[in-house]
Order: sequence, then C-alpha cells, then structure tokens
Amino acid sequence: MRRKASGMTACEKRGGQGRVAVAAKYTIEGGHAGKARLDVLARVCAPGTIALLDRVGIREGARCVDVGCGGGHVSRELARRAGASGSVVGIDLDAAVLELASADVSAAGMTNIEFRCGDATQLEGSGYDVAYARCLLSHVADPDAVVASIARGMKPGGVVIVEDIDFTGCFCYPPCSAHDRYVELYRETVRRRGGNPDLGPALPACLRRAGLEDVDVAVSQACALQGDAKLIPPLTLERITDAVVGEGVASAEEVSAAVAELHRRAADPTTVMGMPRVVQAWGTAPHLGSV
Repeated sequence: MRRKASGMTACEKRGGQGRVAVAAKYTIEGGHAGKARLDVLARVCAPGTIALLDRVGIREGARCVDVGCGGGHVSRELARRAGASGSVVGIDLDAAVLELASADVSAAGMTNIEFRCGDATQLEGSGYDVAYARCLLSHVADPDAVVASIARGMKPGGVVIVEDIDFTGCFCYPPCSAHDRYVELYRETVRRRGGNPDLGPALPACLRRAGLEDVDVAVSQACALQGDAKLIPPLTLERITDAVVGEGVASAEEVSAAVAELHRRAADPTTVMGMPRVVQAWGTAPHLGSV
C-alpha cells in the first residue's frame, strides 16, 4: 500500500511487533507511548545526526529512503535537505507510529515524504541517492542482509548512511546500581531477541561487505546533567519491560524499582548520565564500471 503521508489513515502490519520482519521480536514497545519516547530520543540525537548529514552532504533533489524510520524525525530532516524537487520514503513496520509520523508531516506542511509499511530486506523501488538507517541494525538477526538489501537499491554513487549503538558506552556518575542494571537488562534482552546491542563498531565492516566504497566512520555521544538525555534510560526501560519480563531476564517488580530510581537520578542535577555511543558510518555504491 502506498499513500502520501498527508493522506495515510491506516497501514498494513506485517511481521508483528517490531520495525522490520527480520527482527523476530523487536525489543522496544512501539505504538503511541513508543512514539513519545522516540520524540525525546530524536531531540537528544538531533545534534549528532545533523552534523553527520552536514558532513556527508544531501543534495537538493535527492531521492532518499529512511529505513526503520520510526517517528519520521530523520525523514523530515532529509526532506528539508532534498527540497521540493527531492523526495523521501520512510519505511517501518510499526503502523501506529507511522500514523503519528504522518500527522507530524501534515502539521509541518511537508509534501515530499511518503510513509510505507515495509520490511528492510524487501525495499520497494531502487535508484535511491541516499539511504539512511538509525538504531535499526542492532535489532535485526542479520545486519549484513539488511545492508546488502539497502545497497542493492542505490543508484551508482548513492550514499548509505547508518547510525547504531554500542551500549557498552553508557555511563552514570556517581555510580548507580539501577543504571548498571538497566544496561544489563537492555543488552541481555536484545541479545535474547536476536539482536546485537553493541553492534556500532562493526558498521564500517557491514558496509564494506555490502560492496560499498569510500567507507568512513565517526562517533557521537550525548551526555547531560539535566534534560532529555537523562530521561532516555528510564523511558527506555519502561518501554522494554514486557520484553525483559517475557524473556525471563528480570521480574516486573525489579524493573519498576529500577525505573523509579532512574527517574530520581534523572532529576538530580549532580548526576551525569551518558547515552550509548552512537557509531556513524557511511559509504557509496560503486559507480558503473568500477572494480
């Protein structure tokens, strides 16, 4: 089903809970509450992502695809850069989140974005100038298959841009047992559901294995004494409670206690919290005739 974002009222669900079918069980709960968390996360990640897009360069008129687009935050940034002569397709499996992303686009008066329910390994269309994916590959069972699928959809010279986490980079000071437990719960639950929460450093190798050239890498990490960055740990732990309990990693009571302590630490202006390291990697599809 294909509809412009301004007119989309429903979206076909495929593959159950999750953003891509190659993730049998997506760990972070989506829907309306999930979109609220994504809004906060997008504000925290925006400086790093904007710097990345500035560095790579998105030309006016570019045809873009945002794979695992979630709330469409980066889709909108790509659309602004591509301009009226360009276009963006945002692909995700969370129907409720896409509905909300569509409403945001309509409210912003943007007409060059289209949202589709879809699987990251079965992209519709080809000849994209830019493909982007943030925090997608760490949740899939076969990141190489996803990157290879994206690479096949690129025009010669098109750029593939990926950002993903190294969850070992999270930190809190002064030390906090609830924060340590949050990191353990997230990493173990994602692993049990077939993902890799520490995938970030492997991104350049993934791009090279897909045949991309001129691969480069950078790192972005948010930390704060106050504000949205400190809310991400409790909000994320809240949204993975069902997955944590369902996988037998911890009880609901333990998770609830950790969430409460994380909210308390988030409100303490003397506590520093650091987000996971975000590894950024990009590469270009080979030009015709290149070896």
